[in-house]
Amino acid sequence: MGTTNHVPWGGLIAGYVFFVVSSTGLSLVSSLGHVFKFKRFEVIGKRAVLGSIITLLMGFVVIGLELGNPFAMINILFTSNLKSAIFWMGLLYGVYLVLLCIEFFYMIKDDHKKSSFFGLLVLISAIAAHSNLGAVFGFLTARPYWTGPYMSIYFILSAFLSGVAILAIVYFVVMKVKDNETLYYRGDHILSSLGKLLVLFIGITMFFTTWKILTGLYGAVPGKYEANMVTLTGPLAMQFWFLEVGLGMVIPLVILSLPNGFTPTRVFIAGSMVIVGIFFMRIDLVFAGQMIPLEVVKGMEVEAYRAWSIAWAEWALIFGAIGGSILLYLIGEKRLNLCTVINDDVHTTQKRELAKPIYK
Repeated sequence: MGTTNHVPWGGLIAGYVFFVVSSTGLSLVSSLGHVFKFKRFEVIGKRAVLGSIITLLMGFVVIGLELGNPFAMINILFTSNLKSAIFWMGLLYGVYLVLLCIEFFYMIKDDHKKSSFFGLLVLISAIAAHSNLGAVFGFLTARPYWTGPYMSIYFILSAFLSGVAILAIVYFVVMKVKDNETLYYRGDHILSSLGKLLVLFIGITMFFTTWKILTGLYGAVPGKYEANMVTLTGPLAMQFWFLEVGLGMVIPLVILSLPNGFTPTRVFIAGSMVIVGIFFMRIDLVFAGQMIPLEVVKGMEVEAYRAWSIAWAEWALIFGAIGGSILLYLIGEKRLNLCTVINDDVHTTQKRELAKPIYK
C-alpha cells in the first residue's frame, strides 16, 4: 500500500484525515445556523449535516481498509488502552457519528428544539473528536514536526475551511439544478455568505501556516527544521507551493477579493480550488513528518530523506471514497427533503426574480 517500515503512515492516513476533517468542518459550519441561531446560515443545516455523516462514514471506510483487516477494529472494545490517543479517537468519533445521525433525524422531522439540542451535543463531540485527532499527531514526541499543542487548534480551524469549501460546491450545484427560493436570506444568496466565510478561513489558515513554518525554522530544532525544509525546498516543495499554498489559498483569495468577488460562479471556483489544496495539505502533513530519518542508533549513517509514495491502489480507494460520498449525497438529495424555510419576521423566502441579481 505504498508504506514502508520507515514511512508507516501512507496515503490512506492522509485520505482518512481529509474525510474526517471535512466531516467536522461541515458540522461546525452547520452549527452557525441551528445552534448559534445565525439565520443567514440556517438554510445549510440539513445538507451540511448529511454531508458530515457521509464524509465521516467514508473516512471510516478508508481507515478500515488501511488496517488491512477492517474487522480488527472490534478489538478496540476488548483491548482498550485509555492512555492511547488513537483509542479516544475511535471512541469520540463513534459518539460523534451517533449524535450526528440523531441530529439529522430530528432535522428531517423539522423538530427544531430537539435538533438544536443534539446540534449542540454534536458541536461539543466534533470539537472533542477533532482536537483529539490533532493530538494523535501532536503527542508523537519522536516526530518533532508534529509535536505540540498547535496541531489540535490547526485541525479545528482548517476544518472550518474544508466545510465551507464543500458547501460552496454543493450549493452552486443546487442553485443550478433546483432554482430553490430558500437559498436566499433577505435578498442575499447563501453562496455570497459562504464566499465571505471562505475569505475569513483562508486568511486564518494562511496565518497559522505562516507561523507554523516560522516556528519550525527558528532555532533549527533537529527534526522540525529538516521537516519544514522538506515542504519548502525539498521533495514536497512543488505540491506545497503550487497546490497547497497557490491553488488552495492564494488564488482563491485573489478571486474572491476582486470586485463583485462573491458571485456564485467565483465562490464555486474558489471553493473547488480550496478543497483540492486542502487534500494536498493533508498529504504534506502526513508525509513531511515521516521523511526525516529517526536517529535510532547515535552516529549511524542514514539517508537524507525517507522515500515515500502513494500506491495506485491507495489513489483508487481515495477516489472511490470521494465517488461514494457524491453518490450517497445525491441519493439523499433525491430521497429527502433537504430544504429549510427560515421563519423570520423580517425575512420572507423569495423567488429568484425578487432577490438580488445572481451574477455569473
